[in-house]
Amino acid sequence: MANIISYLVLFSLIALFFFTMKRIMKRDNVINELIIGFYDQTSISKDELIDRIYDYANSDFRLKKLVNKHQATRDDFMTIFEKLIYWGNFKKRKRYLPVNSFFFYGSLSYLLEHKDDDAKKLTMKMMNYFHI
Repeated sequence: MANIISYLVLFSLIALFFFTMKRIMKRDNVINELIIGFYDQTSISKDELIDRIYDYANSDFRLKKLVNKHQATRDDFMTIFEKLIYWGNFKKRKRYLPVNSFFFYGSLSYLLEHKDDDAKKLTMKMMNYFHI
């Protein structure tokens, strides 16, 4: 009996690992696509970028909880984006602060809690968060 339980636990951990990795890979692909489209090739407009970021946040089970908790709207995302792009409009390696900041629980939580803060303060906090 103990053998069956240990196999069940092992299988559950393996399944959890694969589902988590699938979610992370999907998120990273979306981030890279948006950065390339907006910053590198400028084929994505700012409005389309914000729409896609907001849609992703509402489709991801962890980020959706934050959006609902703070009752964040697309306009909130646009306001935060404008603040981040003013001071952080540069790309370092595969990171582009105005985009990456919306895709991680910790950074999005901070942004939504402090959306009325000064643009420089928000940008500096995100630069520290992403080690830029």
